[in-house]
Amino acid sequence: MSGFVRASFPVMGTVASLVIAPSDHLDTGQVRSAIDMTRLSLETDDHRFSHYRDDSDIMKWSAGGSVNSDAVAEIDAVLRQCLLLREESGGAFRVNHPVTGALDTAGYVKGYAIAKAVARVRELGVHDFVLNVGGDSFNSGRASAARPWRVAIAHPTQTHAVAEVVEAENLAVATSGTSQRGEHIWRIARHDLLSFSVIGPDVVLADAYSTIGFVMGEAGLEWVSAHEGYRCVVIRADGSILSDAALVS
Repeated sequence: MSGFVRASFPVMGTVASLVIAPSDHLDTGQVRSAIDMTRLSLETDDHRFSHYRDDSDIMKWSAGGSVNSDAVAEIDAVLRQCLLLREESGGAFRVNHPVTGALDTAGYVKGYAIAKAVARVRELGVHDFVLNVGGDSFNSGRASAARPWRVAIAHPTQTHAVAEVVEAENLAVATSGTSQRGEHIWRIARHDLLSFSVIGPDVVLADAYSTIGFVMGEAGLEWVSAHEGYRCVVIRADGSILSDAALVS
């Protein structure tokens, strides 16, 4: 395979993209299987965990409907992890809307779905790739022998502008903020942050930590950085950037 292979498709109310680096060790069949497996894995988790589909397993389960035992076990496991994050973050991470009480695991399940898809692609013998879902990515391996992947962190107020570039090898980059869908994070406190990005080895935790960090405001930098291997890039409303991410250039 001589060039980068790119594929994208809609899922989870957003767009997923897969970029596979050139490799002499991959054939067309492996690449095709990686694309197909990525799509199947993400679509399966969308059907299980979407809060925007009445037919998803978690929506049927929360309404007292019938779902299979595998779905119940996985929903239960995800909720346990969400509750642990709520405890660890002092309530900044929540799984229920504070007004309606509706179940909402969105701050966890996107990263969770990305992690599952990444594992399945690697099982196919594909190791150098980037999977991005709605702006959150896991960057597996390297773009080439000469350099790691380079991940652009979008500027939250300037269309198509890049605020920072992160070099990432086997690292996740996850961002929470108000720029893409307005103030959709109903957990937010009042502060002047526009986006909060987390770089770290586990995409599930990076995704959750970016939500927690954004809710906490600037105090979130210290909270996230207390977790070994995790760093932040935070953009204020005035355009200034706070960062402890040594990988940012």
